Amino acid sequence: MSLAKEINDRLDEILNIRAEIRRMNEDIADDQVLKNVTNGESTDKAGALRVVEAMIDQIKSDLNQITNNGQNVIDVFTNKYYIHDTMQDREIVKNQK
Repeated sequence: MSLAKEINDRLDEILNIRAEIRRMNEDIADDQVLKNVTNGESTDKAGALRVVEAMIDQIKSDLNQITNNGQNVIDVFTNKYYIHDTMQDREIVKNQK
């Protein structure tokens, strides 16, 4: 897997998690009790959001490790021959809905 593809995959993970956070905020009441599926402990919405934010922090840490804190990605995303693919953009938006 190329470095750019790996970075984009991690960034997509963050976007997907953020979308899930927005959905959680809409669907779950603040005082609702939730159960952690991995350890069976009960938590509230704020606790669940802390877990999700920790996941995002881990992805950011992974990105920093992959990119050597940004030192390995100089000009990785610079492509003077890039053509904007609107069909792919439509497919991405369709998958996000």
